[in-house]
Amino acid sequence: MISILPLKDPTRAGQILKSTPGAEDNARILLMREGADELGYIAVDLKSSTIRMLKMEVFGCKDFSESDGNSRMCADSLMRAAASFGAAVGAYQMESKIADWEPFFQSAGFTPKNGKMVCPLSNFVKICHHNE
Repeated sequence: MISILPLKDPTRAGQILKSTPGAEDNARILLMREGADELGYIAVDLKSSTIRMLKMEVFGCKDFSESDGNSRMCADSLMRAAASFGAAVGAYQMESKIADWEPFFQSAGFTPKNGKMVCPLSNFVKICHHNE
């Protein structure tokens, strides 16, 4: 079974975030596993109602140019986990700062805007507004 959950090891998370330029204090690492095997991770943070994908690693795949069906599935799952996390923390937009995977994000609906790749969060998750 595949799962994507926040990385619980604060030392390892800190090491990854140290190598992630521009990460806000609220940055988190979402780790993808299949059983005991780690498949990859994505570093995300929230800034101005935007969930920012800062760094992504799909283990065994350097970047999009080396990707195959399995690594693209992992990247897609990590992107969608970031979207779900963003919805849970009040984001309305997604932004990718992961240049090595730009073709992948463009194929998923992200568009270049002011030097960034952006996309409405609603492209990936349904945002419900409840009247009280």
